[in-house]
Amino acid sequence: MPKDSTLPAGSAPPRGAPRSRLRGLAQNALLALLSTAVCLLLVEGAARVARHFQRGGKEQRTRVLYTEYDPLLGWKKTPGARARYERREFQTDVVINSLGLRDRERTLLPAPGTFRMLALGDSFVEAFQVAEDEMVTQRLERSLSGRDCALEVINGGSTGYSTDQELLFYREEGRRFEPRVVLLFFYYNDVLYNGAARNIQLPKPLLSFRGGTPVVANYPVPRRPPVPPDASPAGDVLFAGYSVALDWVGERLENADPAAYNRLARFGLWAPTSKQALAPEFRVYMKKPPADVRLGWTMTGRILGALAQEVWKRDARLLIVYIPGRGEVKDEYWDLARRRHGITDAEWDPDTVVQRLSAIAVAERIPLLDLTPALRRATRWHSWPYFDFDGHWNALGHRVAAAEVARALKGQGWLPPCASRAVPD
Repeated sequence: MPKDSTLPAGSAPPRGAPRSRLRGLAQNALLALLSTAVCLLLVEGAARVARHFQRGGKEQRTRVLYTEYDPLLGWKKTPGARARYERREFQTDVVINSLGLRDRERTLLPAPGTFRMLALGDSFVEAFQVAEDEMVTQRLERSLSGRDCALEVINGGSTGYSTDQELLFYREEGRRFEPRVVLLFFYYNDVLYNGAARNIQLPKPLLSFRGGTPVVANYPVPRRPPVPPDASPAGDVLFAGYSVALDWVGERLENADPAAYNRLARFGLWAPTSKQALAPEFRVYMKKPPADVRLGWTMTGRILGALAQEVWKRDARLLIVYIPGRGEVKDEYWDLARRRHGITDAEWDPDTVVQRLSAIAVAERIPLLDLTPALRRATRWHSWPYFDFDGHWNALGHRVAAAEVARALKGQGWLPPCASRAVPD
């Protein structure tokens, strides 16, 4: 008769049972390690491929594909041209219409009964970082126009322009669109370049106010130098000798949470935040700015006053729209600037630019809309209105800006009744 295989209560298990369990645990642990390793390899491979195809050309290298030399403005967009930006955070197509604008096709003169506005500005307004229908001008137009409300918002923005070029563009081209309202979008780097004959490496007009009327002192503006080719090898990211995925995580963490980034740097995951050279235009945030920045502010006041006169003599209205830098909207970015550039609160102030600009606006009797509060309200832990690396508005930023401009125009009483009804109180 065979033995009963069932152990009586309280009996010890066979001697081989613990080894069997240990072997099972070891097999599960090995399987988990292998699965983790495979996942990490897949993530690393995906990161390398994504970074390889999103490297693209630098801004200047792409910009030359759809711009041309202009003796007055330095450069302008080429009618009918197109280009594609390939960046780590966006991939967009830029199409220039027959009037030389990044905009849908327009007629030079507005149709009868159409209320028209013109937006002036730099790359925030040209908005090459987002699709055309996401631009602040298109969003503003859609929010205000309707079946019984003919309203257009012309996009007169050009990447790299400062306020002096925007004044010249309005005087030579923009006024011909017959806008009833002109929106001048102002960014902090306008200040320095308003008093300079170059925007970094690009020759630009330098205005002279002798005799009261602004004229281009360096006309014709010198041609820009040839753009050097991209010297980095095409396959350097695919076969990099470091973890591209870890590098990607570190880059984003450094921008999102510098303190956490530096805490993890102690474990050797990446190098701690180091001091970097300060971009010249950033000195506009100094409480006691150097001479070239003071000149820039003086020129900014004269240029804005001249633009206001040009707009008013055509029985139109001018609104300055202030675009804050990322450090003015998100405190972590100002903290990152402290670490990278060694700036101190005793000498630097993130609010100094909008304060100086507000003083000019009051002196010149020009209304000013500061977008800082609205962009701060739109900032969440998981999303915010700017790209982390590029530094311009993403689609959320353009949406917030369009809504705030609409409310400001309604508050000024500058909108036709049909459009004013479309703006929430």
